[in-house]
Amino acid sequence: MISDQWRFSKEELFDTPSIADGLSYEQEQMDRTKGCVYLMSVATRLNLSQLTIATATTYFHRFYMRQSMKRFHIYDMAATCLYVATKVEESTRRMKDFINVCAQKASKNDKVSLEENSKDFIRWKDTMLINEVVLLEVLCFDLAVEHPQNYLAKWLPKFNRKVPNSFGRKIWSLLYQCYGSPLCALQSPDSVAAAVILLASYLYGEHLPQYWWDQVDLDGPTVNDLATDLLQYTFS
Repeated sequence: MISDQWRFSKEELFDTPSIADGLSYEQEQMDRTKGCVYLMSVATRLNLSQLTIATATTYFHRFYMRQSMKRFHIYDMAATCLYVATKVEESTRRMKDFINVCAQKASKNDKVSLEENSKDFIRWKDTMLINEVVLLEVLCFDLAVEHPQNYLAKWLPKFNRKVPNSFGRKIWSLLYQCYGSPLCALQSPDSVAAAVILLASYLYGEHLPQYWWDQVDLDGPTVNDLATDLLQYTFS
């Protein structure tokens, strides 16, 4: 289960280190999304798994609950979070490939190619390795993450006779869109998974089996409220 130290309240989202340093709440949320989109673009280019991406974005959101975006640039930390996640999820890539893709996506130029002895390559490498130490300390070396994916993988097969496969794919796609939001820092992974299923049923007009609440064993009103938050974060 998720450690209590990584469960934050909505009120704490309005009192983060970045906001204390002068960022508005709206700007910080935009930058969270921007950092995660960058992270996912790097991961996609490197053919990394959804599990690795989910772990990395969780690290990213947790980090900025304790550190300021004005002190640590979102692209630098997004790259570092992904780099650490590749180790944790056993999906490492060559450092040269990793840094080159990070540089390409940061500059929005896929033709960028850095030589290992170039100043830019060394800067990327040094920044990432220094930030790795910072990230590990901020995360208190607590790197194991429980994801909503685990619950979707367990619940959705139970709906197979009632829910078409195409709807299941839409649920997974909606979860992917959630990575840019800080919901992983606010709610338990099973609650997020249930909210994604519920929101998807509303968005795509799919009726869920009547027994599904018994399957997920969660409080209905709480999941409804979270689905509303999810809609705001994902589509605002």
